[in-house]
This record gives sequence, structure tokens and C-alpha cells, in this order.
Amino acid sequence: NFPDVKPLDIQVPNFPADETKGFHQVPFASTVFIERTDFKEEPEPGYKRLAWGQPVGLRHTGYVIELQNVVKSPNGCVECLEVTCRRTDAGEKPKAFIHWVSQPLVCEIRLYERLFQHKNPEDPAEVPGGFLSDLNTLIFNRTVTLKEDPGKV
Repeated sequence: NFPDVKPLDIQVPNFPADETKGFHQVPFASTVFIERTDFKEEPEPGYKRLAWGQPVGLRHTGYVIELQNVVKSPNGCVECLEVTCRRTDAGEKPKAFIHWVSQPLVCEIRLYERLFQHKNPEDPAEVPGGFLSDLNTLIFNRTVTLKEDPGKV
């Protein structure tokens, strides 16, 4: 029941703690993506995010979503949540507001573990061979070339 056929443009502050630093627009469409940790079918006591009978606000939108259906894969994993969407009333305030994205960019995410095996790799008592001997697998990723002059090839 998304309120509009086309995406809405939501004004989001660049720095939520200081709105004087400007805003940018974020599209808000009928399909939104949330973090897996922002939903639980069987929440523990004190859980404030999306669950059965527990609506949440979508941060910066002025809208509240409420769970209607959980779509699962054949192996039982949650694939999709079907929700209803409504404007937040002045008297009604959800228990929590969650982050969301509506039209995500395709990207590759690399999660790195600890660089060193010990907490203090520079401590000779902890790492006798020096910090270079304490590295986990060393991987270098080049993000830009290291040309000195942009005119040279």
C-alpha cells in the first residue's frame, strides 16, 4: 500500500546531529531493504525493532511499516517481508526507527578481519619476530594507479 506509484524523494540531513550542514535526496519506493538484525520473528523481551505486532518507523521518511507476511525459501530462510506502510500520526510514535535503502547500488563489499594476530603486535615480548611476522594473510588491493603525472601513460 505504498502511498505513491513513483518513488518519493526524501530529504535526509548530511549530518543528522547538525542539520545546518545540508541535506541530500534519497529515493523512497515501494520496495525497501533493511538489515537482517532489524527483524525477528520471535523477538526476545526488550527487542524494539520490526516484529509481529510491533511496527517501526523508517528513519527520515515520516512513515511506519507493520509486518503482514513473512516469505521464506524452501529451506526456511526469510527472503522477503511484506508490510503495510502508513504516515506517522502526530500522537503515534513507534518504539524504534530503522535504517533502510530503497534503490541500492550494486557493489562488492569486503569484510576484513584483524590485520594482526596479537593485540599488541609492536610488543617484542608478545611478538618476538616483530609486527611483520604477526600479520594475518596479507592482501593488497589497488584502488587507483600510482601515476606521478596524469599526463604520462
